[in-house]
Amino acid sequence: MYHEVKTAEAIRYITAKPTMIITTLHESGVVNAGVFGAYTNLSPQHIGAAIAKSSHTYANILRSGEFVINIPGADLVKAIAVLADDIPPERSEVAEAGLTTKDGITISTPSIAECAAAVELKLDREVPITSHSFLIGQVTGGWIRQEFLGDDGRIDVFKARAFKDFKYPKPLYFLPGEVIEG
Repeated sequence: MYHEVKTAEAIRYITAKPTMIITTLHESGVVNAGVFGAYTNLSPQHIGAAIAKSSHTYANILRSGEFVINIPGADLVKAIAVLADDIPPERSEVAEAGLTTKDGITISTPSIAECAAAVELKLDREVPITSHSFLIGQVTGGWIRQEFLGDDGRIDVFKARAFKDFKYPKPLYFLPGEVIEG
């Protein structure tokens, strides 16, 4: 038995997406943060993220031309719930969640100090898609906590306790579990 649809509703069948926090700077200098689950590596220097055109994050990225992708660990799940709330742009989601910022390395936009890693990006291009846009950023720098750096130079998702969205918008996440090599 199959439930078949001939509409875009089928997109809901792909549910496991990496969770990230994007930080941006409001024109007033307030650090804004939003929670996102849709991003992808496009090249060794480019990352793309789907962002709603109605969001503060979108407006801030277009205005400033920069943003930071922060990778949280499981210890920040409660903070994620605050960051996902509808907080006015003149108030910082980062401050509301009780988190602290870390100055940017290559850009003005700060990252979230409590995260496992952060990647700084300059906006390269925008691809409009109905109510969202796919924003492509070029990586300019970033950081990772030393204890989460794997032998291969990548984040060790097990040590960092990086998690993924399991069901959105209901806040349900999962951690990496057993790995079976073939």
